Amino acid sequence: MRIGFVGAGTITRAIVTGLLHVDAPFEHIYLSPQNTGIASKLAALDGRISVCGMNQEVLDASDIVCLAVVPQIAAEVLGELDFEDRHHVISFIAGVSLSDLEKMIGKGHAIIRAIPLPAVAAAKGSTAICPPDDVTRRLFAYVSTPVEVTDESKFDALSAVTATMASFYAVLETQAAWLVAQGIDYDSARAYLAGYSVGLAHEMSFSDKPFSALVRDSMTPGGINEQLHGELSGKGTYAPYSEALDNVLRRIEGR
Repeated sequence: MRIGFVGAGTITRAIVTGLLHVDAPFEHIYLSPQNTGIASKLAALDGRISVCGMNQEVLDASDIVCLAVVPQIAAEVLGELDFEDRHHVISFIAGVSLSDLEKMIGKGHAIIRAIPLPAVAAAKGSTAICPPDDVTRRLFAYVSTPVEVTDESKFDALSAVTATMASFYAVLETQAAWLVAQGIDYDSARAYLAGYSVGLAHEMSFSDKPFSALVRDSMTPGGINEQLHGELSGKGTYAPYSEALDNVLRRIEGR
């Protein structure tokens, strides 16, 4: 498995770090010269990682080509490259559809879209993949839970829910601020809430129960979880999430 990355930013760093973390079996990884700081640091970690002099050299040396450039320069960067039929192309470029990618690099190639998230650096989290593809699934199974969907409308929906990261942390910050108001110093509040959140995530990873079942399991009749959940539900606290996600999806789809 010879993997090339066109673009050497945060996601490239996370994927390469994750592959090394789990000792994934790859023959070589080739990095583009963009962002030489990240690329050179990654190359220093393992003798099987090289920084190429130009993007075309990445393609010439690789079988799997990962596209990790920002969407604003995607057409310019990809338009200068010569892709071959042997290339298995995996795009991380947000908002660039499969049909647009075909126009940029030409038809006749295996082109897959994926959304790897920063947690892949620790071999955690999930990666959305569209369309289903054996090569892409095997690659990301090393560093995450691959979730394959058959069409881009479903892929866009999975992309939309990644917009909840900031709000997730905002809820924790609200809880931390409340604890500080009760006299607990912020560092202690943060440490407690971080560990608490990891514990909840750990429980999810060992269960395939619907989230609704986990909600029920977390509530003792007359208990404090039931009290808080009931109060928030009664105030319609959760309802705006769906509306906000609808708005994000419309933006992703260009509507």
